[in-house]
Amino acid sequence: MKLFAPLESKYGNPEIDANFLRLVTDVCRMVELHTYQWEIKPDPGLLFRSVRERNLLNIYFEIYGQYLAHTGKRRWCCKSTFMIEHIAGILRYYPGARFIFMVRDGRDVAVSARKSIFNHYHIFYTASRWQREQRIGLDWLSRLPQEQIILLRYEELIADTGRVVRDLCRFLDETFEPQMLEYHRSGEARKSGSLSVSWENTSKPVIRENSNKYRRQLTPHEILQFETIAFREMQELGYQPDNLAELLLQNKGDLMREHFSYRLAEVWMKIKVESSHFIKDRNSVARLRKNLYMFYIRNFGWRGAADV
Repeated sequence: MKLFAPLESKYGNPEIDANFLRLVTDVCRMVELHTYQWEIKPDPGLLFRSVRERNLLNIYFEIYGQYLAHTGKRRWCCKSTFMIEHIAGILRYYPGARFIFMVRDGRDVAVSARKSIFNHYHIFYTASRWQREQRIGLDWLSRLPQEQIILLRYEELIADTGRVVRDLCRFLDETFEPQMLEYHRSGEARKSGSLSVSWENTSKPVIRENSNKYRRQLTPHEILQFETIAFREMQELGYQPDNLAELLLQNKGDLMREHFSYRLAEVWMKIKVESSHFIKDRNSVARLRKNLYMFYIRNFGWRGAADV
């Protein structure tokens, strides 16, 4: 959804078989190229014939449906934070879907983002993204019934893991099992932790002290900028700013505007992180292959689509 949603309209009218089949085929190929390989390959022909409606979201549902059938499980879950953009669409097709709105102090998110290949790097962009996503989540939290959405705080999860996981199981109508707290011993966790530095914590026990890192790793100006951009959402979620509200309001204008220097810094930090990961990660070649594939799709792959 993250990669293909901006491209969906470029494939033309989905009611034309050739257009929709091309979209289905391209999405399935992207799944095959994922840097954490699935045990199965999505079947484009089966998907084309069985999809409920011809759109990207239903391709997404059907791919997970195929994997669900392979596993023999009764439910599936997606943990991608980018799905927060598609809640309305999900509710259209799955009105009984349940949502876990997991939040973490955005200043700590900004610290972690600087080491990952999946995020922005400059504080302006990490703060803007965190603010926007929390705004969407808070709006849905106020609109959906409590039986359908739960607010899960990262800081509470690492401090009292057993209680929070039990609460989550009750919300999901799932039976709590003690091995849930031993997730890091599973084969999936060991595999993901070995593939990339960005995933290494998935193969470790809960890191209970993994909060308030920003006080050591962000500069006072970075903290000020983050709090200025995300002040309202921080307050609503219970994250108190280090700076006085009056100071945040005084600096609101300039700190909330993008500058060209931010873009340069973002590119430079991205180059450094990408270079480091390319050397250290076992899945570097697979990630490069997927990125090259998506570059081709974004620039050339959808061309020639028919509209009528």
